[in-house]
Amino acid sequence: MSKTKELSLKEQIVEAARQVLLSEGYRNFSLRKIAREIDVSATSIYLHFENKDDLVHTLMEQAIERLNNKLQHVAAEADGPIAKLEALAYQYVQFALENQREYQVIHLTSSDEMTRYPKEKFRKARKGYEIVSSVLQEGVNAELIAEDQPRIAAYTFWAQLHGVMSVVLSKRLDTRIDQQEFIDEAIEHIIDGYKVRTALQTNNK
Repeated sequence: MSKTKELSLKEQIVEAARQVLLSEGYRNFSLRKIAREIDVSATSIYLHFENKDDLVHTLMEQAIERLNNKLQHVAAEADGPIAKLEALAYQYVQFALENQREYQVIHLTSSDEMTRYPKEKFRKARKGYEIVSSVLQEGVNAELIAEDQPRIAAYTFWAQLHGVMSVVLSKRLDTRIDQQEFIDEAIEHIIDGYKVRTALQTNNK
């Protein structure tokens, strides 16, 4: 089998795995089921992936890498820490809306149901948090943001955005509320939270 065909088969496996994982969940996910989806033997899948967790980890890694690359790009393009935070927030939202399957893969699988996510992969996965942490530190250095622990603040930033997108993607947003207005206002509140805290701390000095 040529290298091109091997890569093509691997891509088919990954795509089928993504569909099965999202439609049936981790517990009903199996390599034999993936093999049936693309009409190959389970042995063919083992040529590319050690087990089902290895395949799920690959799905997670690909989705996280795509998101982080986009975040890094917009952070580099924006001018100033506040503008960078806003750009990061909108890029996160855009990724979630345009790539809902990949976004779900990132947040779908609970670590207590599967083999622990490999440390070397987790270090790559943290890249998004590190980008935000770096932007927050930039704001601290410029005296535009007051955060004693930018790393914790970065996790809070993503937690708030994930909460916003959970409402949108689960279609739990009140139908009387315009989705884009909700997203715009939510992001504004998140960003303003840093500004307000900074102003309050400055005035109390």
